[in-house]
Amino acid sequence: MRRFASGGRALVAPLFAALVVVAFACDDDDPDPDEAREEPVLEIDTNTPDPVCMKVEEDLPAEVETLPVIACDVPHTHEIYATIDYDAADVFPGVDALGDFAQLTCLEAFEPYVGASVFDSSYSYTWLVPTLGSWNDDDDRAVLCVLLPRDGSEVVGSAKGTNA
Repeated sequence: MRRFASGGRALVAPLFAALVVVAFACDDDDPDPDEAREEPVLEIDTNTPDPVCMKVEEDLPAEVETLPVIACDVPHTHEIYATIDYDAADVFPGVDALGDFAQLTCLEAFEPYVGASVFDSSYSYTWLVPTLGSWNDDDDRAVLCVLLPRDGSEVVGSAKGTNA
C-alpha cells in the first residue's frame, strides 16, 4: 500500500481522494488497450524502456494498493517518472519524513526526466510513499514520483525528454 503526497502540493492533492473504478470491456477477456488496468502498486517498475502512465478518472484515496495503469500512447492523466528507494533508516521514519524525502528527490529527478525545470514546465509533480504496513510487511522502501499536467488535462505520449 502507498500513501499519496499530502500538504505542500495543494494543486495535486485533490486529485487523490476517492477510489478509481476501472472497467474492462472485451468479449474475450482481453483488456481494452484504451482502458486503464489496475496494477498492484508494489509491482510498478519504472526501470523499463516503456514509461508507466496512469489514467485517473476519479480521485484516489490517500492510501492505494493498485493504480490505474495505461499505455502512454493513449490519453492519460499521470506518469510515474522515477522510483527512488529510501535507505536512510531501517525503522519506518513516518509519513512526514518520507514526504520530505520524496519532495526533494522527486524534484531532483524531474528535470533530467522531462528536460525542463519544474518551475518552467507545463507539468507538476507529486509522489507516493510507503505506508507503515507496506514498510513492515513487504519491505517497501520505494517512493514513486508522479508527474501530471498543471492544467489537469489528459496528454498523449510520455513527458520524457519533451522539455515541456
